[in-house]
Amino acid sequence: IVIVALHLLRMIMQLMSKLFVFHSNKSLLTLQYRCIISKQFSTLDDFRDSVSREKRMQEPVGRAWSVRELRRKSFDDLHKLWHVLYKERNMLFTEHHLSRRNSIIMPQPERIQKVKKSMGAIRHVLGERKRKNLVEGEESRAMVEEEDESATTE
Repeated sequence: IVIVALHLLRMIMQLMSKLFVFHSNKSLLTLQYRCIISKQFSTLDDFRDSVSREKRMQEPVGRAWSVRELRRKSFDDLHKLWHVLYKERNMLFTEHHLSRRNSIIMPQPERIQKVKKSMGAIRHVLGERKRKNLVEGEESRAMVEEEDESATTE
């Protein structure tokens, strides 16, 4: 019972340290706003796969996002997807490193390539949009210049 009580006390103290901060005088506690529920800031657990190793070995892996699919997405959706893929890539690199260090086979190593292809597809779509905006900007400038020339000649 004593061990369980000590463990609970340690957990409570860890939670309190996340919620409260001691000021320099060490006597005043103030509540520091931290969004624990929405995970505003990352933890080291974000760099580890949450699915068990055995389950990952058995489950099939999905496919990469295609350029055709991503063309239909808004900029905000592409930005959110990039962020998710970036975190996934970092997690997969961590898992790859741990697998190599422990001399075990990494489950689903093809996930790394699929994430890279998806990120490349997002870059491709954003490049297309950028080039399209540049061409449209040049066309609109050309039209304004033509209108200015026609106004000056009249």
